[in-house]
Amino acid sequence: MRLKQYWPLLTTLFIISALFITKVWRSDTQASLVQNSKITGPAIILFRGDKSPNCQMINQLVSEAEQRYGHQITFRQFDWSADNPLIAKYKVRFLPTVLFIDSTGKEVTRSVGESPTVQVRLKNTLARLNHLLLQ
Repeated sequence: MRLKQYWPLLTTLFIISALFITKVWRSDTQASLVQNSKITGPAIILFRGDKSPNCQMINQLVSEAEQRYGHQITFRQFDWSADNPLIAKYKVRFLPTVLFIDSTGKEVTRSVGESPTVQVRLKNTLARLNHLLLQ
């Protein structure tokens, strides 16, 4: 019976705790996004979408390039998030999108989509990173 007496207080404490935890989690996530948005070039940024086989192929191509050029080029991969400032900065509209950023932070080119044609074009672009970004 005493629990009924404290029920409003316990409910209020629970709600306040949940709000506090949510706020802390969001600020940590936001801080991480802001830190990752400070990308100095040259860089390759992948904005991922779903887990479809074609999207996974794009992810694999970028990961292979990272293994080869990771010591020379910054690689970042993000799942889509409305809170990510890079999405607004680079006007990403479709997923997956791969951005190629030069040493001044300017976008050199981008690859959008996941079709087999896009995959071939992306593979060719990744093969010539030395000429595209490392000048």
